[in-house]
Amino acid sequence: MWRNTAGEDRPSQDEFEASYAQARRAAGVRAVRAGRLSPLEDGRVRVPVTVRTRDFGTLYGFVNLTTADVDGHGGVDWDPSMRLPGLRKGEEVRRRSGKRPKRGDVLAAGGNLLAQDPIGAGIAGVPPEDGDPPTGLERIYDDRLAGRPSSTLRFGDRVIKKVKARKGRDVHSTVRLGLSRAAQSALGAKLGGVAVIRPRDGAVLALAGLAVSAPQAPGSTFKIITVSGALQEGVAKLSSSYPVRQFATLSGVKLYNASSESCGGSLSVSFAESCNSVFAPMGADLGRKRLVRYAKRFGFNSRPKQIPAAKPSTIAQDLKDDLAVGAAAIGQERDLATPLQMASVGATIANGGVRVRPRLAREERKVKRRVVRKRVARQVRDLMIGVVRGGTGTAAAIPGVTVAGKTGTAELVTTHGGPQDDANTNAWFVAFAPAEDPEVAVAVMLVGGGFGGDSAAPIARQVLQAAL
Repeated sequence: MWRNTAGEDRPSQDEFEASYAQARRAAGVRAVRAGRLSPLEDGRVRVPVTVRTRDFGTLYGFVNLTTADVDGHGGVDWDPSMRLPGLRKGEEVRRRSGKRPKRGDVLAAGGNLLAQDPIGAGIAGVPPEDGDPPTGLERIYDDRLAGRPSSTLRFGDRVIKKVKARKGRDVHSTVRLGLSRAAQSALGAKLGGVAVIRPRDGAVLALAGLAVSAPQAPGSTFKIITVSGALQEGVAKLSSSYPVRQFATLSGVKLYNASSESCGGSLSVSFAESCNSVFAPMGADLGRKRLVRYAKRFGFNSRPKQIPAAKPSTIAQDLKDDLAVGAAAIGQERDLATPLQMASVGATIANGGVRVRPRLAREERKVKRRVVRKRVARQVRDLMIGVVRGGTGTAAAIPGVTVAGKTGTAELVTTHGGPQDDANTNAWFVAFAPAEDPEVAVAVMLVGGGFGGDSAAPIARQVLQAAL
């Protein structure tokens, strides 16, 4: 803009920028949109301008641009009245504000201050202080918490807009502090994370450890997505049967089962025993496009909304051959997920195939999307029940409660079908309960934790018991 100014009283670039900055601060400008210029008439052009402000609503009006010709070069003979629509020559932009209202609080699900607990404090964050910006939920809901003082916008002596004070309002988080402490206690000193979600409304009930901030390969928990897509698309049926073998060959490469064991048979047995030799080819049959599409429906490749410090969970979209697609279908290749994401996957199945985007505050609207048909979700639920009743996830069983779950053991460095090295694997478990009428879904991830059924499933059981 400054380069297009001309005239004998042309300000320096620093003066020009400072003048606009002052006007923007006073008016609380958030966005400016200019409309179509009028035809040039008597050396002037009128420009309709809309200015959206933080506190004073939207300002409408015209900015009149006077042209100038200096030594054969055209430009705008600028003066400060051009900074905002309706501003007249010689007028300054001024704001007068009243006392700032009391700030609202970030509350836990039970009504206590979320920050009173060390785990809750990390989620709540801190309010702005001494020029430092807010963090956590204090940052995300800063407008609501801070309220606003009464303010008057003046152009010179003219009152342009007045707004009344609005008191700061509380934010009601969905976090249950007792459950969060139980999750942290179950995790103990292990490096990993735990996330708990209420399936029907996406409420995040507890986060512990690396629940949102350190995506890892999800291993066989990703098979929940693969089998959901395969059943939805008719690539697999509950009546399907598969060869009993140690490995599957994809793109000329052998892809082994976790400990080179032989497994297969019915779909339910293959899922309960988590057979790579079944689900890698199933993923290849589903194909790259459909596998990625279903992963996205379950929440992959999108940044979690309104969740402090949350990193996105991802699946590569450039899987080059059947081996890459098959490896991604069993939670390897370049798949990365957080416990929050995998808890959401479990919650989607628990909620009859409808995903409710995870949310940390009651004030955030529910965003729902059907991922798979209800019938498919019931079929996957039954497969997950089989995992806990007689498959790799029996350590998650709770007397008197039907638990649906899925184990995951993700290699950090390939062992080429050799013996599993616990330090070289991440342990996962995804579950929900009661399976017939789910109240909670949980995901546990342990870095270097070994087999998911051995180390992650018992933690999931403890958390489910505390939640129920």
